Amino acid sequence: MPWRQLLRNLTNNEELIRRLSESYPIRRAAQLTAYFYSASKDKFIEQRGKYERAGGWDKTKKDVKDDFQGVQSIGKEYISTLFRPYTDTWANYKELRRQQEKSRTSTTPPPSSSTKTTPKTTIINKKKSSS
Repeated sequence: MPWRQLLRNLTNNEELIRRLSESYPIRRAAQLTAYFYSASKDKFIEQRGKYERAGGWDKTKKDVKDDFQGVQSIGKEYISTLFRPYTDTWANYKELRRQQEKSRTSTTPPPSSSTKTTPKTTIINKKKSSS
C-alpha cells in the first residue's frame, strides 16, 4: 500500500514530470521511439507493395496449398516405406490363399445332383398345463 501512494504522489507531481521530460535519457528514448516507429512504417509500406506486386493473398494461398500437398506426399511415401514389409507380406499371403483356393477347386470333383438332402426337423415346445 505505501508503494502505491508514493507512486501516485510522484506521477501527480507536475514539477517532477516536467523535469523528467527535459532530462536527456527521457528525450533520447522519445527520439528513438519516434525513429523506430517511422522506419518500421516505411518498411511495412515497402514490403506490402512488394507483396501485392508478387501476387498477394492469392499467391500465398496457392503456396500454402502446394506446400501442404508436398507434405502429404512425403507423409504417404514415409508411411508406405515404413509399412512395406507388412504390405508385401500381406500381398504374398493373399496370393498364396488364391493359389490354395485354385488348387482346392481343381482337385475336388464338382458336387453331384444326387446328393441327399436331409429333412428339416422342428422342435415344438409343449406347454405344461398349470393347475
